Amino acid sequence: MIARRHAKMRVFAVAAILLSGLPAQVQTAQAQTAQAQATTADADQESASFSVTISGFPVGEFSFAANRKGVAYAVKARAASSGFASILRPFTLVSTTRGVEKNGRYSPQSYVSQSDGARGGRGGELAFNDGVPIVIRADEEREPGAPLVDPATQKGAVDPVTALYAVLRDVPREAACKLDLRLFDGHRGSRMTLSNPKASGDGIVCAGFYRRIDGYPAKELAERPTFSFLVTYQPIANGQLRAVELSLDSSYGPAKLSRN
Repeated sequence: MIARRHAKMRVFAVAAILLSGLPAQVQTAQAQTAQAQATTADADQESASFSVTISGFPVGEFSFAANRKGVAYAVKARAASSGFASILRPFTLVSTTRGVEKNGRYSPQSYVSQSDGARGGRGGELAFNDGVPIVIRADEEREPGAPLVDPATQKGAVDPVTALYAVLRDVPREAACKLDLRLFDGHRGSRMTLSNPKASGDGIVCAGFYRRIDGYPAKELAERPTFSFLVTYQPIANGQLRAVELSLDSSYGPAKLSRN
């Protein structure tokens, strides 16, 4: 029962590039400095909302609001079920992350998440110390048969919301499709890449690749260790590109994250 529940909920998570996961929180002087920098009045602001569908049926919504000041970023994200899914398994997941991004390298400093509804109990806290995540609280049950992951082996990994932000934020054309991130959600480690840009009208399409690495039951790794996806970017002002769609083939049919 637990394994089946995790498998169903992960469809939506992967459709949004790991919307689920364990939150992280750190209250160090470095994190507080990043927070102050990224929330000043002259910070660059960006927000977006997306609809999530599987086989054409609405199953969820995702939105984020980000502030940037220099190299510091602060992001608040919200994921929620919609359509028929909101009747069967209603949930809301609100997460915040703060960190620093230099030359395409993301270093989260805090990540906090709270869930309600069917996904209650999936919140928790992580702390980051010199790039190493520390599990403060893990509300989500570890899946039966899943090996325990030592967070000390996950140095350099980012939280799920930082990963989403890196994929869905506006980027210069020359920086698109150049992403290689390790992820850690408190229980599981994975890797996500964007590469191989191809022209699509005035925009481009990036090939995405998501690989499960640590903390997954052997059966899951054997059945589907990797997920391929595509991210479509369209041009906006000042030479920037904007993500308008993320698509992949899920176990339940074609899944799409489409910008509203």
